[in-house]
Amino acid sequence: MIFLKKIEAYGFKSFAEPTTLNFDFSMTGIVGPNGSGKSNINDAIMWALGEQSYKSLRGDSMDDIVFSGSSEKKPLNMAEVTLVFDNSNRAFSSLDYNEVSITRKFFKLTKESEYFINGSKVRLKDIQDIALETGLTKSSLAIISQGSISNFVESKPEDRRRLFDEAAGVARYKKRKEEAIRKLVRSQDNLDRLNDIINEIERKLPTLKRQSKKASTYKEFFEELKNIEVSVLVNDIKLYKQKIIEISEQKTELKIQISSLEKQISKKSEEFNGISQSSYDNERELSKLNKEFTKIVEKISELKVSRITLESNKSKVDIDNKEFRVSDLKNKSKELEIRLEAEEQKLAKLLNDKVEKREKLDQASSKRFELNQQLDGIRKHLAKTESSLEALLARKNSLDNLFEGVKNILENKNTLSGIIGTVQDLINVKKDHEVAISTVIQNGLQNIVVKSASDVKVSIEFLKNNKAGYATFLPLDNLKPSYINNETRFIIQKAKGFIGFGNELVNIEKKYQVVLDYLLSNYLVVDDYDNAVELSKVTNQKFHIVTLDGQRILPHGAIVGGSRKTKNVLLNDANQIQELEIIKKELDNKETLMSKEVTSLSVNIEILREELAEIQTSIGASRHSSELIEKEANEVKEEFRVITGKELNGGEQEFQSVDEQIIKIISEISEQETKKDEVQQQINVIRSLKDKSNERQNNLNSIINEDRGMLSSLKDKYSNLNSDGTLMFEKQSNATTRLAQNYNLTYEAALELNTSVVEKENEVRDRINYLRKEINLLGNVNLESIEEYEEENSRYQNYVEQTQDILDSIKNLKDAIGDMDQQMIIQFKKIIKDVNQVLPETFATLFGGGTASIIYTNPEDILNTGIDLKMSPPGKKIANLNLLSGGEKSMVALSVLFSILKVKPIPLVILDEVEAPLDIANVERFAKYIKTFTSNTQFMIVTHRMGTMENCDTLFGATMEQKGITKLVQIKLIEAKKLSNTN
Repeated sequence: MIFLKKIEAYGFKSFAEPTTLNFDFSMTGIVGPNGSGKSNINDAIMWALGEQSYKSLRGDSMDDIVFSGSSEKKPLNMAEVTLVFDNSNRAFSSLDYNEVSITRKFFKLTKESEYFINGSKVRLKDIQDIALETGLTKSSLAIISQGSISNFVESKPEDRRRLFDEAAGVARYKKRKEEAIRKLVRSQDNLDRLNDIINEIERKLPTLKRQSKKASTYKEFFEELKNIEVSVLVNDIKLYKQKIIEISEQKTELKIQISSLEKQISKKSEEFNGISQSSYDNERELSKLNKEFTKIVEKISELKVSRITLESNKSKVDIDNKEFRVSDLKNKSKELEIRLEAEEQKLAKLLNDKVEKREKLDQASSKRFELNQQLDGIRKHLAKTESSLEALLARKNSLDNLFEGVKNILENKNTLSGIIGTVQDLINVKKDHEVAISTVIQNGLQNIVVKSASDVKVSIEFLKNNKAGYATFLPLDNLKPSYINNETRFIIQKAKGFIGFGNELVNIEKKYQVVLDYLLSNYLVVDDYDNAVELSKVTNQKFHIVTLDGQRILPHGAIVGGSRKTKNVLLNDANQIQELEIIKKELDNKETLMSKEVTSLSVNIEILREELAEIQTSIGASRHSSELIEKEANEVKEEFRVITGKELNGGEQEFQSVDEQIIKIISEISEQETKKDEVQQQINVIRSLKDKSNERQNNLNSIINEDRGMLSSLKDKYSNLNSDGTLMFEKQSNATTRLAQNYNLTYEAALELNTSVVEKENEVRDRINYLRKEINLLGNVNLESIEEYEEENSRYQNYVEQTQDILDSIKNLKDAIGDMDQQMIIQFKKIIKDVNQVLPETFATLFGGGTASIIYTNPEDILNTGIDLKMSPPGKKIANLNLLSGGEKSMVALSVLFSILKVKPIPLVILDEVEAPLDIANVERFAKYIKTFTSNTQFMIVTHRMGTMENCDTLFGATMEQKGITKLVQIKLIEAKKLSNTN
């Protein structure tokens, strides 16, 4: 039988060159002088099969198995041995291959070994297991040396049984039992440790359980509270926002009404005061006119008395009634002529005054119309300005035009530490520099200035947790501006068209100057493009340069320019608000002045209209008086014609002195009457104006009082709305703060939680109060205790399960050990019994007679009993085996070896000079006896005995042509014998 087909070795001990031994025959001898390395073949087989003891390999350390060099060859760093076996009989029962190669490599540098089966990397244990399957171990029959042969007889009974353990296959069970016992010990240790851990956990669990239950109750209450309170808060905030919008709209409308009403009251008050002043003036004028009227009336009365006196005197001297009547008619005619002329003059004057007053009225009305048109334009402009101002103020106070993250930070600045405000809130830019600064700082206006980097961390965590957008923060304690050195600044300042450094053209509080320095210290502002290009060259294109109209030159030469459709809204709002406030003030002043002028014109127009009305009345009265005078004059003329038969005309009248005096008085009376009528006309106008003024004043006073009442009511309403708005804003802010503080949520993040509409609000709010009370009653809560309890309880359950598993494992191991003990007893007994059956024959064959048997030293304990040998060579009775000669001891051991091989063949046996103590005859007998086993066992025999060599099928001769390097030469003796027999 050929089991081991080939050995390949390189770097192992003295095999400095790649060496291959092919085994073609079942009995192979290995010969060579001492020190030639022939035993290294045996060591190579043991090493490849997993031997770990360097002493068993005849070395001082594992490094000694690697070729250490010679005078002609350098040392190697690796040893490698490959054994190729024929597994067609499945000697390796666990490997389903017809051929099995086992390889071991050792690397001197790493001190590590690698193992391979059929080229696949495996563990040492895998090699040792398959070696046990075939019995190829150092303590088995497979590898027998001269020392183990002699030791077998001399060993203690307990050591001697190892050979039988191997033969019985008990060694494999013992190894498994040892592993099982080690596992059992480890399992017991693990069990003890687990019990200690379980005891420790059992002490902690009750406390953790109470804390966990408390924390779970807290979480349950908190989650319910969060769900309903977040819903309530979100709905409240929605309501507050809507209310704030509604209140703002109502305030805007009320503000417009209040402003309009204040203007109306102001105008009516001015009108009232103007009427009062006018009434005072009219009273003075009326008093003056009344005095003048009284004087005129008195003068007329005096003249009439004088006339009566003259007429009385005349009647005394006039005797003839006819003449008297004629004279009287002539006087009467003259009087009527004077009166008619006076009336005509009066009428002419009235008509002339009417024309003049009409012209003045038309001019005043036309001017008032123009002023009203201008005033209407001013008011429209003012309304537009106020609307724009309101919009800008609303936008300034609103956060809607900010980035989402910036808006959320500012809305929650009361709950976040260190928030100062945006850059836009802190800076002020002159109008001339607006375009340039807005061009370079537009992306930084919404940067948020904060006190410290630690404050930034809190804000960023807030944004991340709420998915509330992002923002750029400028922590005052962390900003490191890059300043331009003084020499370069001097050069820049001397450049043509240079306006200033960016950080110096913007105003900011001194304590925040580092923000501007960080953002703008390297920005240079110049007047125009050409000077910007020139300055860029002068500064070697190191800085940002921007012109007043927004063209930019970047560091390293890139240029950005063109026309911007939109300006920076954030930067321009403040200036626009200031401009609009100035315009509004100017328009208010213009409106006030023009309104006064319109009021003055309206008063003048009213006076003119009254005067025209009075003139028209006087014209009618004058015409009526003229008609009456003419009628009376015609009657006088008719009576005169009847009495005298002549026509009465002025040319024929002759007056005496008295009549002349009377006529003169009549003329004076007529003049005074005309004056009286003129004064009366003026008095009538003033009285009419006064009456109307009084009526207007009364109306104005009533209207003003009503308007003031309305204004007070509107102001009260506005104040209430303002208070409501403040309250709503505070409530919104408080609700937002509660969202942030209690639940770390922004309003937007809370909206995304799909909060439901709150119904039965009172019940929900009562539930919130109840939950808050219950949470407060819980006191301090360790939320981590839930996870800790779950972890500890899980550990506890796991350890309990592991304990049960270990207990089951211990039981299984004990059962397995018991089964293995039983199996070992059975197999050990069987091998002893079987060997005892063939041992006498084998012993007699080797010794040429005699008897032998194997006995137990302790038959009651088969597992631990030793093995003793009862031997009787021919003609001898041996009481102590140590009394045998060396050769006899070897023969005894060999007889036991061969007996075991008879009952339990193994595929490979390596004999290392085991026949050395034998004499020539016994060597011959030994060699020939081996031949009887070659059908079931392959033999490798290291020998230097001629009898053994002659019976081998082939020989490998070990030589050292170079010192320290083994070389093997194969001699096929079987072919040589055939050739010799043929010859």
